[in-house]
This record gives sequence, C-alpha cells and structure tokens, in this order.
Amino acid sequence: MAQIRHLAITSDDTEKLASFYKEVFGFWQSRPTPEGLKTIYLTDGTVELAILANSPNQSPNGLYHFGIKVDDMDETIRKLESWQKRVQRRPADTSFAELRVSDIDGNLMDLSVHGFLEYQPVKSSKEEK
Repeated sequence: MAQIRHLAITSDDTEKLASFYKEVFGFWQSRPTPEGLKTIYLTDGTVELAILANSPNQSPNGLYHFGIKVDDMDETIRKLESWQKRVQRRPADTSFAELRVSDIDGNLMDLSVHGFLEYQPVKSSKEEK
C-alpha cells in the first residue's frame, strides 16, 4: 500500500512559515537545509513537511488542504491566534474536522482532536525483533 511520506508547500518566507509550524504544532526540523537553498524540512515524526522557496518555475496551483490531528484544540487555537487574528470553527454538523484554518501563507488545514482515520503507525521489522 502506498503511504504519504511528505507534503510540500511553497512560500515566500520559508523561515517564517517553518517557525509557524514549529510553534503552533510542535513540528521539528527533520534534516538540514540543503546548501544554497531556502528549503526547510519539518516533521511530526511520521510525515515530512517540505517548505520550499517559491520560484517562477513552480506551479501556481498549490495544496488544497491537509489535516493535522492535535491533542488540545483550545491550546492550538491560542497558539494560532498569536500568529493570526481570525480563527473560525466549521459548522457543528460538518464531519471529519472540527476546525478549518489557514497557515500564515494561506494554506488550508483541517484540525481535529478525534482525527479522520484510525491510524496507528506500524512497527518496522527491526522494531518487532
């Protein structure tokens, strides 16, 4: 089965957007920035988020949205509000995510405490021994 390993977002200010994801969601840098590039690689421990410097040869079409499962919605909202003025909840009858927000570059995210899928990481064969 195929699995998502990374998402990529383009940004005019990769350092600022990386700081947003680190402070709001606790992501951390997964590997060094390649020499001569402004790309920053972050992770939640399962999926990598590559924040790429926007350039003229990249497609203007971006990621529609992605979902992040959070532990505490109120704490996440507090952190989001320290970065941006307006955080709007979805209507109560909307399934899957409790909150649709955007990051500081306008990329849409669905936030949920409950999550959409019951995902449990599978141990590698090395971990099972």
